[in-house]
Amino acid sequence: MKKILSLLLALITALSLFSFGSSAEAEKAAEKNALRFNEDGSFKIMQIADIQDIFIFRPLTRMFIEDLLENENPDLVVLTGDNISPGAGFMKWMTKKSIDNFMKIFEEKKVPVAIVYGNHDEENKLTKEEQWEVYESYDCFVGVRDSEELSGYGTYYLPILSSKSDKQKFTLWFFDSQDYNKDEEVGGYGCVEKDQIEWYIKTEQELAKTNKRLIPSLAFQHIIVPEIYEVLYKITETDESGAITYYDVKGKYLEDQTIVESGITYGYPEKYADEDTALLETPCPPKYSNGQADAFIEYGNVLGIAVGHDHKNCFVIPYKGLDIIQTPTASFGSYGDHNRGARIITLDENDLNEYGTYMVYFRDYYDIEADEKLYNRYVFNSDGAGYTTKERIVAAFKYFF
Repeated sequence: MKKILSLLLALITALSLFSFGSSAEAEKAAEKNALRFNEDGSFKIMQIADIQDIFIFRPLTRMFIEDLLENENPDLVVLTGDNISPGAGFMKWMTKKSIDNFMKIFEEKKVPVAIVYGNHDEENKLTKEEQWEVYESYDCFVGVRDSEELSGYGTYYLPILSSKSDKQKFTLWFFDSQDYNKDEEVGGYGCVEKDQIEWYIKTEQELAKTNKRLIPSLAFQHIIVPEIYEVLYKITETDESGAITYYDVKGKYLEDQTIVESGITYGYPEKYADEDTALLETPCPPKYSNGQADAFIEYGNVLGIAVGHDHKNCFVIPYKGLDIIQTPTASFGSYGDHNRGARIITLDENDLNEYGTYMVYFRDYYDIEADEKLYNRYVFNSDGAGYTTKERIVAAFKYFF
């Protein structure tokens, strides 16, 4: 009996050492890939959401990304999932080519790139780990492989160091928000899992201990958190105020995973709206929460969580001190609307208790009404923009001939 207990103890010790080593390796990688504030204390992040294209890259997406980099000159690009289309190719080389299409642009511009995965990235010939190897083949890629025991793939953090020293001044968190709920009775999209949240809490505590304080931070992932439905509000038949736009929600889900109030209409609080705010489709969070937003709020140093997934929506809305930052698609390979664009997030080393943000839209750079050739390319090149098949065929004919 004692021999069995000794063997069990040795096995547990070995496993714990393996886990610690894996975490240590991830931390070393994070430090190696550390970013740094510029001499003037500035740092600019460009969030690009839902490129979602295949191995044949949409020319408008390529042009827009190239011009975004040229005009905005970001210090970091963050791709927040659905980076490639589901079934980007029926062969592995096609899936790789789908990633190469945009990574070659970032490599050429020498801009650091970090990624998270979306639900559609999973639906390809290359696994998430195999896709990660493609990203890692580029010198510009600064993502960090997470510990093997974590759910999903690609949950990590990156420090931003002071412009004057190697002191960490800011943290960027990256989460794999999974793909789809494995519980078929519940269904819906995936959710950041409990072990990922526990990793965040443990890492947050370690960073606070090392730096003798909680470090301000931002988080990035693909799927929006379900708490979005706690900040939107119901519109009744007698309510004529408040909402700048609204939609019909098919069903609101509570933490106990029960569906309630089917068919309720929700609105966006007017006091939080600005010129960029657009609520043009139903937000699609998971039907449950594992407490990610609560963990952020408890520590109070995560300023916001930036997401994609809902291609037409664009807003920044506070929830108990945590901003929910929704960014529309920047691509023409995925469905979208008039607000296709990229989000810019600015940081100032001298005041890290807040951040700045603004949108850069395709329409800011190009006047499709004034350029007939560009207009025709726009019509046949942009998915989900409301054009009929006939309009697309006519536009393609005019463009090419």
